[in-house]
Amino acid sequence: MNNYFMETHHHEWILTNRCGAYALGTGNLINQRKYHGLLISSDSHFNRVHLVAGIEERVEWRGEIIHLDSNNYSNCIYPEGFLHLVKPWLRPYPAFLYSALPHQNDILILKEIMMDETTNTTMVKYTNLGHHRLHFEFHPKFSLTRHHELNQPGTLDFSRFDAQIEEREGFIRYSARRQDNNISVYGAILQGEVIPNRYVYYNVFYPWEVMSGYPGIGDQVSLFQLGFDLKIGQSNCLLFSDAPIEDATAMVRRIEARYAELPKPLDYPLQPDQDDTLLNQLDYNDNFQFKFPDYLTVLEFALTDFLANDDIVAGYPFYGAWGRDTMVVLNAMLHNPKYTETVEKILNKYSGQIKNGLIPNMLAESGREANYDSVDATLWFIILLWKLGKRKQSQDYWKDAIAISEDILISIINNFTYPFDVRRDGLIELHEEFAHGTWMDVRIDGRPITPRSGAPIEINALWYNALCSYEAMCLSYKEKYPKANPPQPQLLEMKDRVLAAMAKFRKDGYLGDRLKGDEPVIEIRPNVVIALSLPWPIYPQDVLQQVLERSFGELYTNYGLRTLTPKDMRFRKKYYGTQRERDMSYHNGSVWAWLLGPFCGLYVRAYKGVKPDKEIKESLTSFIQTFRQSFMKGHIASIAEIWDGDAPHFPKGAPAQAWSVAALYNVETYLLTLGDEQ
Repeated sequence: MNNYFMETHHHEWILTNRCGAYALGTGNLINQRKYHGLLISSDSHFNRVHLVAGIEERVEWRGEIIHLDSNNYSNCIYPEGFLHLVKPWLRPYPAFLYSALPHQNDILILKEIMMDETTNTTMVKYTNLGHHRLHFEFHPKFSLTRHHELNQPGTLDFSRFDAQIEEREGFIRYSARRQDNNISVYGAILQGEVIPNRYVYYNVFYPWEVMSGYPGIGDQVSLFQLGFDLKIGQSNCLLFSDAPIEDATAMVRRIEARYAELPKPLDYPLQPDQDDTLLNQLDYNDNFQFKFPDYLTVLEFALTDFLANDDIVAGYPFYGAWGRDTMVVLNAMLHNPKYTETVEKILNKYSGQIKNGLIPNMLAESGREANYDSVDATLWFIILLWKLGKRKQSQDYWKDAIAISEDILISIINNFTYPFDVRRDGLIELHEEFAHGTWMDVRIDGRPITPRSGAPIEINALWYNALCSYEAMCLSYKEKYPKANPPQPQLLEMKDRVLAAMAKFRKDGYLGDRLKGDEPVIEIRPNVVIALSLPWPIYPQDVLQQVLERSFGELYTNYGLRTLTPKDMRFRKKYYGTQRERDMSYHNGSVWAWLLGPFCGLYVRAYKGVKPDKEIKESLTSFIQTFRQSFMKGHIASIAEIWDGDAPHFPKGAPAQAWSVAALYNVETYLLTLGDEQ
């Protein structure tokens, strides 16, 4: 197998909409997670329902049957449709070229999967690119269960469904409602026939769930048989939705229009094979599939995958909206003026959810209440208010942003609600029971794995930067409105006090990860990098360079920064095993891609004016080169949450993580300001 084929089989494609719904799968369309499927719907609170797991696909020509689909079972993969797969493409949307065996130009079928932007609707399009008329028969495989659940073996035998088929002008639509949980799915086909049936696919196996210590066997049900013929060059579409499809033809046009302007891979087949050369025109040598400007367009589209419900989804498939992640992503989006309104709308949403001075760490989702278990999300929020204000330069905006920031900062100083204090020296100190109150927030049995009690360095660097942002907003407002009140003296005095106290983190040519009392705790973690990458400098340039060089030597990988140096006895080189085992690794060695953003930001701050821009540009490019090339070669459709701490670095956690993609986008957009890239 060529490298491209193997790479895409190990990575996942992702489709999303603006409602929090998604479709997710592997490069060979064998479902490995219970979350894989063609349609997982969402409501405005990110309550998600798994509706369509896949499709049984049979193609008939002259009595020969070709199966395009594949199912995992505990002892086999059946049928072996993946053997018919000639080549997959992951972007701008997942597409798969199939052929008979051996692969030949006579039988060529292109399968494309797309999703509507504003409704929970997925389209699967089939195009006959070969030399013969073909007959297709499908059995959609429904799951009809809650997002994180599986249908336990045998349960669908006793489930009752209300199924309906209706012929409409120009298409046929059908629906099924599961009576025991009242979950419904709706479908449509542009042409062909739909007849009722009932098949149960027993004991479908999800190995990645089992590897993570979760149940990994579940059943699926088919309630309809769909069929149609395709002439040479002809296409037909299947639609799946969580609501009735009123006009299938219009929906197909709308979905295709969403992707029409996006660049396709260089070897993407656009026409039926005409002279027995199509297969020979495909690239099997792992070359770039996107030119550089097209890659930037694809990267931006990948970033917008996470926009939903006037918020940012932290990652698919596991997460809803998280305040901290949202602020980091919005920071990257502000590089592009066309997202200014989007950023403002989301910040306004969080403004309305401030509680005793903090924005939510996690918004309400899936029946869980919002929590306020972080300080840093709110401090990022204030910095974002300032950055957005610089874009807008509006007198009314400054007035409102200053009022919000002032209330938050004073609430933090006078906090009696949350388990943290502002010390006499101005630093924020987390109590022992709030030792999880940073981005390193994992707990087992209520106890933090990487406790950050005391005064964490990045929290206090953010605290200082939030105070500086407030002052900058006040000065900008006063320029536009001279009668404006000056900044609160209490907050200006606090800013100066915090800056002086930050000297306490310095020890032996490095900086402490946190203070216990006034004593720095030296742990080589990326939190120092985060602290030094922020807009307002705290330490001289030589300190920045020392931290950067040590971080590069001990934390940096091509996929991000390790969360702990390998020289530490607590370092865990692999993120693997049960939930407990993985939690132990999460912030004790696992590599986080989002940290490439602060790392590159620190590099610029450390060497701006010391090294020429050309050299800085070359270094930043080298730091992100692996992800850039992976997109350009078509290996990946998004960027995962984390990677193993030691080589070989395999992607782990959520396969599509918002702030991971934002980090790459952040660096790429900055590089463009240094001159034409390619």
